[in-house]
Amino acid sequence: MSSFSSTNVSSSSSTSVSDNESKINLLLSTSSSDLPSRPQAEDFTKELTCPLCLEWFKEPVILPCGHNFCRPCIEEIWGRAEVCLCPECRAQSLDRQYIGNIVLEKLVEKIKGFHVGKCQQKCSKHGEPLKLFWKTDGKLACFLCRDAQKPDDQSSQFLLLPDAVQLYAEKLISTRTQLEATVQELKTLKNAQQEKISCHKENKFHLQHHISLEFLKLHQFLHGREKRLMNELQEEGKILFQEMEANLNKLQEKWQRAKETVLRIQSQLYQHSSIDFLTGIKTFMEHLEQKAGTLSLGALVCRELSLGQFKGPIQYNAWKEMKSILGPGLSLVTLDPKTAHPNLVLSEDLRCVRHDDRKQMLPDNPERFDSSVAVLGSEGFTSGKHYWEVEVENKTKWTLGVVKESINRKGNNTLSPRDGYWLIRLRDRNKFKALDIPARGLTLSTSLSRIGVYLDYEGGQVSFYDANKMSHIYTFMDTFTEKLYPYFCPCLNDSSENSEALKIFFNM
Repeated sequence: MSSFSSTNVSSSSSTSVSDNESKINLLLSTSSSDLPSRPQAEDFTKELTCPLCLEWFKEPVILPCGHNFCRPCIEEIWGRAEVCLCPECRAQSLDRQYIGNIVLEKLVEKIKGFHVGKCQQKCSKHGEPLKLFWKTDGKLACFLCRDAQKPDDQSSQFLLLPDAVQLYAEKLISTRTQLEATVQELKTLKNAQQEKISCHKENKFHLQHHISLEFLKLHQFLHGREKRLMNELQEEGKILFQEMEANLNKLQEKWQRAKETVLRIQSQLYQHSSIDFLTGIKTFMEHLEQKAGTLSLGALVCRELSLGQFKGPIQYNAWKEMKSILGPGLSLVTLDPKTAHPNLVLSEDLRCVRHDDRKQMLPDNPERFDSSVAVLGSEGFTSGKHYWEVEVENKTKWTLGVVKESINRKGNNTLSPRDGYWLIRLRDRNKFKALDIPARGLTLSTSLSRIGVYLDYEGGQVSFYDANKMSHIYTFMDTFTEKLYPYFCPCLNDSSENSEALKIFFNM
């Protein structure tokens, strides 16, 4: 056996042993009626068991790190290892260093003797040693307690203490094993939830950034439009003001000259003698006539600012201009006749579709649906963001959404994202459902007259909206790898009860 010297270990060991001695002395000094609680007993009993074999210490030894083990246990562990590490803290022990822990060995002997003594308690009713366990009551019993029971119960309800210990130890071990598995599963779930929280925070940040950027574009456009209109108003106002100022200066000059002429006439009229009055009168009158010719009244500058430009439907004009920067705007979706089921009737402009009981004689080309009363949009999408609206008012049932190009057009098919369908549907006028995995019922506060469908190809998003209020209905998230098409199914007309057509909304 190797030995070592360590002040820290000695201090740690003596403190631990002293604590154990105090606990055991307390235990040994108490009467059977004042025994410590089960957690207290388990606490110091655990400290006197080897962490490797989980039994009372046998030939206990202490390592340089201060941990105790049975000598046979630690030697067996180290005998198989290349490096001698403490099984508890993984501290390395050079040259297999340990010393025998005599104090701990004595404490183990004391506590084992105490347990034996306590196990020899007497039956309070018969005064006999308690050597049996009564399963019915969960209490210790003596042989006389057993003999007092019915013969059938004697063998089935009573166990010798070692057998009872083994039975319940096995049950506890089984429960512990199950709980350990549960602990591991809960840990996995906890870690997964933490990861979800991190993803949620990151996604929230990206969405906040996206919203800010989208509205920044609108703000910049509106501010630019406002600034442009204000500049135009400023320029027109400046020109009109200059015209008015120039005219006012002319009027001011004429007014001044006219006043001076009036004063000269007054002076002429105030001549006291006829000779003075008539002297030079003809020349004076000719001069007045010349002056009068230059004193025409002219006209006011009455032109107003352009109310039509600056006080017209400003918001509507701005909105019309703003549509050019909206992304996405309303996509120009039309229906593809080559894909339409033979019982579907399409309008001439390829924007409306309804079901008819009469089947049309159409070529059975590969693109055409032969079972689902559906039709696809003419244009497919492999990138970008797209939005279109479909009027569904007065219909009792319909199915709308997006499908991938490779879906099977023949026969009945499962309508789910796994099979390339991202759809919502209406049945019986008010039963809405998203055909997800699993399908999910949707509760809407009001009936729908127009559905908005939004596709973000790179973002893997298909969203549905109440287009009148732009309130969100449902969103699918997926990864798209092939061309996607708008999907329209007006469903059967049900004896004209569902005869209304689906109409692709288009606002010029």
